[in-house]
Amino acid sequence: MTLPGQEGCHLAAEEKPAAAAARAQAGPEIRERPARGIVQTLSEDFQRLADRSQDAIYQFDLESQTFTFFNKLFLEVYGTVKGGAKTLSIENVMARIHPDDRLRARAAQRDTIRSGSREGEVDYRILEDGGAVRWVEDKWTIIRDEAGRATAIEGFIRDNTRRKQAEDEFIMSIQHSPIGCYIVQDAKFVYVNPEFTRITGYSQSALLGTYPLDIVHPEYREQVRTNFIRMLKQERNFPYEFMILDCNGDIKWIAETATPIRFKDRRAGLGYFMDITRRKTAEAESREREKLQAILELAGAVGHELNNPLQVIVTCAEQLQKKAPKDSRSLRLHRLMDQNIRLLAQKIHRIQNITRYAAKDYVQGQKIFDIEAGSQQD
Repeated sequence: MTLPGQEGCHLAAEEKPAAAAARAQAGPEIRERPARGIVQTLSEDFQRLADRSQDAIYQFDLESQTFTFFNKLFLEVYGTVKGGAKTLSIENVMARIHPDDRLRARAAQRDTIRSGSREGEVDYRILEDGGAVRWVEDKWTIIRDEAGRATAIEGFIRDNTRRKQAEDEFIMSIQHSPIGCYIVQDAKFVYVNPEFTRITGYSQSALLGTYPLDIVHPEYREQVRTNFIRMLKQERNFPYEFMILDCNGDIKWIAETATPIRFKDRRAGLGYFMDITRRKTAEAESREREKLQAILELAGAVGHELNNPLQVIVTCAEQLQKKAPKDSRSLRLHRLMDQNIRLLAQKIHRIQNITRYAAKDYVQGQKIFDIEAGSQQD
């Protein structure tokens, strides 16, 4: 209905596919009736059924550029009064579509035809006679011949003004939220609020249409995907935490929850996204302080417990050295013992002067406390 062409409309004279199908399934008493009478009866029944529909229904022939079928509501919405009667043409239809939406509506059907797709849809605004604006959803099926050439478009149009208003009100409610919010549909961002863009550093245009997991730290992507799905299935009801990489490549910690919603009449996921980097940093610093306090207490106890017996060893070594033979071997042994006693005393002194936590690599990938680094003064 959004392709330009000639004026005019008519009901097709030939039997419609629906009529043919109904005739094929009819009983013997119906099949024996004259074909023209059957077709006329079925066509009238189908027309009455279509006229009772709350959706506007149409069939548009691409070759003649005319509407070969339409129901009462379609004529009421898109028809134009001329000479005391309502007329319908492609120009009438295009005139009803809001000027800002016409190109997009035309492009949507054109892209469906050219891509070889069978179905398509688009939302746009229509203008009523009194100047009111309403939102509609236009869904169609492309009819093709045996060669795959598009011959007609069959579709229905539904008034979605209330749904659109509800969606707009919902978006407004989260637009200025102090928590980052986003909507995912078909595994891609379709909406992000300003707080979300502030946290990630990416602009709205850079995020829309991209995959949410792209900004998640690689180590957490599978975990985030699993938790997000579980929350949509209501198998999880508490937040999960993970790291992201913002636009500058910096790491940020995020706490997130998700809930299933319907957006533009389709299933979607709403995510609540909170920056907890400061909290995580404070927790890490708190753990470091607790760790350091434990090490200081341990170092004080170790230093005290070792220092007393060390003094005894030093005294005994001095006495033994006085009474030991003066040969070169004995002197070397006493000198070696004295050096290691002094070295042990230095280690104990360093342990007693530990002021911060420091670790160094050990065997098999393990780490141990680095006494030298931990006792160095800044």
